[in-house]
Amino acid sequence: MDGSVGRSSNSERREAALSSAMRVEQLADSLSQAAVTLHGAVMRAIRKRASQGENGISHSQAQAVFALEVALRQQANQLYADAAGHTVLGLETAQRQLSGLLDMVRLRIARNDDVRHWISLATSLLHLGSAVLAGNPERILSTLGKVRERLQEMAPD
Repeated sequence: MDGSVGRSSNSERREAALSSAMRVEQLADSLSQAAVTLHGAVMRAIRKRASQGENGISHSQAQAVFALEVALRQQANQLYADAAGHTVLGLETAQRQLSGLLDMVRLRIARNDDVRHWISLATSLLHLGSAVLAGNPERILSTLGKVRERLQEMAPD
């Protein structure tokens, strides 16, 4: 972004998201990392509940978050298993923008104590993964828009 960015970085910045097996694997990496972040957040909330009693996360909320964590890991594994088969051509979103958005999701989960936001964001990531697995560019773009909306609904870091 500054003037020192080289030619290869410029082309990478413009490369369409999910246009190669490597880019699909990057999405799978991001989904796996989101699952790790989600796990850390729910464990933090469980420890907080132990010290605060009823003011912490409920048992059903924790179970829902754990289920989302597992689903994200499974979806990432599906993408890893056949990354080349899940490339999507024609997306008007750059890979760098997609990666940045997914990084922001992980940061918001890690820094936010509201389990409803975690569930909302993790569900959006599952919808994104599902759209990629289906090879549906319109659904991918629509889901990315929903992720952005959900991030805006959350209080800034």
